[in-house]
Amino acid sequence: MTLWLLVSRDKYELPLIVADSIETLARKTGTSKATIRSGISKRKHLGIRSRFARVDIEEDEDDIEQ
Repeated sequence: MTLWLLVSRDKYELPLIVADSIETLARKTGTSKATIRSGISKRKHLGIRSRFARVDIEEDEDDIEQ
């Protein structure tokens, strides 16, 4: 599962908006998917602080109720 976030501009980078898809985050923030992807890429590869973040969450089979 992947979560897409808009985070605060301070050193804590607290989540302000959390979405389950990049499309949803783009719509909620009024920006484009390309802008979000660019911000995440700069954060990952250049270490530049960005307002956007992507969090990948692994789901264990034990965590899923059947």
